[in-house]
Amino acid sequence: MKKVLVTGATGYIGRRVVALLGRMDDVKVLTLSRNTEKAYELMTYGNVEHIGAEEWGRVKEYKPDVVLHLATYSTSGDNEEIIEKLIISNIMYGTRLLNALQECRNMLFVNIGSFAEYRLGQENGFRDAYLYTATKSAFRHIVDYYADKCGFRYVTAVPYTVYGGVDTGKKLIDYMVDSIDSEEPVKMTKGEQVLDFVHVEDVARFFAAMVEHSEVIENRHEFHLGTCVGTRVRDLAEIISREIGQKLNIEWGGREYRPLDVMYAVAPRDEYLNRYWKAEISIEEGVNEKLTCR
Repeated sequence: MKKVLVTGATGYIGRRVVALLGRMDDVKVLTLSRNTEKAYELMTYGNVEHIGAEEWGRVKEYKPDVVLHLATYSTSGDNEEIIEKLIISNIMYGTRLLNALQECRNMLFVNIGSFAEYRLGQENGFRDAYLYTATKSAFRHIVDYYADKCGFRYVTAVPYTVYGGVDTGKKLIDYMVDSIDSEEPVKMTKGEQVLDFVHVEDVARFFAAMVEHSEVIENRHEFHLGTCVGTRVRDLAEIISREIGQKLNIEWGGREYRPLDVMYAVAPRDEYLNRYWKAEISIEEGVNEKLTCR
């Protein structure tokens, strides 16, 4: 029986990951959640147990084989009110988790990053677009330290523009769809960004694949999760408009780009990643799903 520990299990990606793990016969899952009552409401599976987010004693006793560290606080802002939240959630919490896992020398630790850590392209290294991604980049150095000290393996997943589902806060595609029935135009940027739109169900399958193949995953590999196909934001609007047969009510250029906005972010092709996972849902299929659930 393979023991898996999941943080961020009640989140957008996390709950879908746990749903997949809940169907695996040879896996036992322990999640860390701030609200265990909510966790049991969302995810009731025979092989899944939910405990408090900081029950470090239980974590030490559990000794997981695989850790999926999905907990994160994501925002594009950097105002005074959110600085502490970013540091606590994205650096301090992960550090305390790693400290509790020091005896798990044979585990695979799966971290999650962001494509916006590479504002100027992957080939140029970390050039963060937001304070949020800067905290994610900083945490990688902490994982390096613990991996060297304790001898465990780890990888970092870098999802691109994740979308899909109806149980989440609004994404770019949601604002576009909402504009159809809006009396006032929805203000957007000029829409020149080229992004790689990857469906949340595909992203969840990646983390399940890491659990399934954990024994053979290479150490310190970085997996860029996307379709490897770029779609201009304005072209996405055209796809939606074509599928629904209506023009979207969008004011292009009504909103300024953020100071360090990412203008091009498409996942590179990775033959090693393709051994275990590849995106299966096209943007057209994802748009159809969104319109069906509208």
